[in-house]
Amino acid sequence: MKREQQGIVLVLVLWTLVLLMVIVSAVSSSAHTQSTLTHHQMDQTRFRALAEAAFHYGAARAFDPDADLAWKANGQPYSWRFGGREIVIKLQKEQDRLDLNQATAQQLDQLLLSIEVDDEIRDRLVGAILDWRDRDSLHRLNGAEDEDYRQAGKAYGAKDGSFTTLDEIGLVLGITSQIQQRLLPYLTLHASVGSDASNPYLLPGGFGDGSGTTIIKNGIRVLVEIIEKQGHYLAEAVVIRSNSRLRLVSVNYGVSPNRWPVFEED
Repeated sequence: MKREQQGIVLVLVLWTLVLLMVIVSAVSSSAHTQSTLTHHQMDQTRFRALAEAAFHYGAARAFDPDADLAWKANGQPYSWRFGGREIVIKLQKEQDRLDLNQATAQQLDQLLLSIEVDDEIRDRLVGAILDWRDRDSLHRLNGAEDEDYRQAGKAYGAKDGSFTTLDEIGLVLGITSQIQQRLLPYLTLHASVGSDASNPYLLPGGFGDGSGTTIIKNGIRVLVEIIEKQGHYLAEAVVIRSNSRLRLVSVNYGVSPNRWPVFEED
């Protein structure tokens, strides 16, 4: 009987040890997960702080009253070291980008032509983009409505509403991933934000005839790449100058490098 009791005690002890090991393992795993999340949040906070500093610095250099010192807003990469990090900054004039929700058929056609899309394909894409964003189900001559999407095997139809993100352009019938990537650096959804109807800053020759499309006056798009050992962090913002102050109109963290304008040296 005594041996049986000793055996039971031994089993209980072993089960207790196993239970303790499970508890310790769970606590250790939870602590590790919490530590990883904390480090990730710290990295993201640091990244955003560095990006915002770069947004303001890049815009300040672009708006430098000394033309010889001012950075060019043509996609040229500039290096800046701040907070112990190497940062690459590219600038682009907001007037060089086309508002996807306001662009006319002519402007869309000229943009597609500039990225070398064939004539026949270009006509279909222009119609499909316009049918995607208009609020009716009327089929344009070269457009695409719900039935066209169904015939193409898509599980969705034309949105019949404004674009809410730039990446949404990839859902339009006929827009391939290659065309999407080539379009993204030249598109915006913020062209009319903050514009003054009494003093519009019209879209110049680059994309069409500038037929009344207003954009952010003096807007500069700042693209930032923070170079670190564990990877490169990219972000973008549109900065405007208002009453001699710089103001961030929109900020987007974690952008794709496809959004960056291509810089071609003369």
